[in-house]
Amino acid sequence: MRFPFPASPRHLARITLVALACAVTVAGCGRVPNPLLARQQAPAVPAARPIDQLRAAAQASPDDRFAQARLADAAEAAGLHAEASAALQRVIDLDGSTPERLVRLGTMHLRAGNLAAAEAAFSGARAIAPRHAGAHAGLALTFDMLGDTARAQEAYRQARIVAPNDWTIRSNQAVSLLLAKRLPEAERTLAPAEREADAPQRARHNLALILAARGEHARVVRLLRRDSAATDAEALALEFKNFAEWLSTASEAEASALLLQPATLRAIPREGGAGN
Repeated sequence: MRFPFPASPRHLARITLVALACAVTVAGCGRVPNPLLARQQAPAVPAARPIDQLRAAAQASPDDRFAQARLADAAEAAGLHAEASAALQRVIDLDGSTPERLVRLGTMHLRAGNLAAAEAAFSGARAIAPRHAGAHAGLALTFDMLGDTARAQEAYRQARIVAPNDWTIRSNQAVSLLLAKRLPEAERTLAPAEREADAPQRARHNLALILAARGEHARVVRLLRRDSAATDAEALALEFKNFAEWLSTASEAEASALLLQPATLRAIPREGGAGN
């Protein structure tokens, strides 16, 4: 996803709800002269991509739910979320709805930016399984993207009743409150990450961002030192401070884009219980 805000790549790599940056090194290839290259070559015929073959199979057999499911899997893996959701919808039409299918469909719609369809899918999952953590968590993210903080927080509350030990849901709720400028509530939501040994780094870093927004520099540094060397923690704390300052002036649309990063969407529980 291309970010619509002026955060630096270093900032984005550090903030938990932002897609993690990857350092990629491309090495040059030494080449030995090939005498065959001097001959005129016939134009190469591009090999058919696997997804093209799956797409053709799905089009040839529109009533084959297995062909549609394979296309949904491949399109999702390729980042073709609109195509993936259409294929999964055909599976549902042919074989019926389950909470897991609807949560997955809602996540695809979120990725594609189709918020109304995402809300419908997650709501459908909740109607079938009222205690499905993924249905509530997906609805919470959808309401956040719609700018409805009150409904988002209620959905997070319901998700945490079902999955009280799910750090991802707790962390997303806190970031939602941060983006709504409700800093004391955001801090209270993630405060256990400062003292509980089983808290993941993701939760600690989100708490550090909230504390940075509240001007608690010393606490930010102490928290970051649990995962970084002292000098790195100081530098990282400054980055968090700068990012928090940007958030304080960002528009709602720009800030809410943080909630739709791949790491967040992957963490929506597809099963009825807690996610990891």
